[in-house]
Amino acid sequence: MQIGSEEWKALLIQGAAQAGLSINARQAGLMAEHALVLADWNRKINLTAITDPIHMAVKHFLDAVLPMPHIPAEVQLLDMGTGAGFPGIPLKIMRPAQPMTLMDGSRKKINFVKHVLRLLKVPNISAIHVRAEALARDPLYQGRFHVIVCRAFADLHVIARLAAPLLSAAGSVYVYQGPGDKSRQVMTVEAQSPSQYRLVASYAYALPILGDRRTLTVMKPIDD
Repeated sequence: MQIGSEEWKALLIQGAAQAGLSINARQAGLMAEHALVLADWNRKINLTAITDPIHMAVKHFLDAVLPMPHIPAEVQLLDMGTGAGFPGIPLKIMRPAQPMTLMDGSRKKINFVKHVLRLLKVPNISAIHVRAEALARDPLYQGRFHVIVCRAFADLHVIARLAAPLLSAAGSVYVYQGPGDKSRQVMTVEAQSPSQYRLVASYAYALPILGDRRTLTVMKPIDD
């Protein structure tokens, strides 16, 4: 199987269907474009360690969209630490009307993400090269996002601390976690004063085809 082939796109569609989610042919085609550019750029700069076609389809693209039923649509969404565009770009392909901001502290990764967004021509989305700590000091972004998503890059205490200044009062943080993430064991999360977080929900699921276990952890600020 080759990345971006008809067989590869069919795997996306069938894998999503196994999880009760619908990916249509156009959406699968856009994901294939993303994957092809990722594979090409990855030969020159390190963007992902996942290069096997099946693993890329499942661990990057399907993993990004499977939690969609638990993530509010249409509200302002921030993908914090997007890397090569995950989960943000696949989510945007599935929800073109949802306004999104993708951010990462790595310039090479944001350059890649901007290139992909130009190719896909998806509306109402931006990619910015900035660290979360710096973004939190920008009045334009403080309290702006109703939804913050991220793949677990640290324990939940750190993620909550970074997200706190960026999240609206009614917003929530959605953390994608794998079986090896130590943060899975954390059930109570506190950010720096004055904000505190509580665990709202934890959704366990398995990736189609590969069967790898995943968890979506949802955190919400506690009102003072």
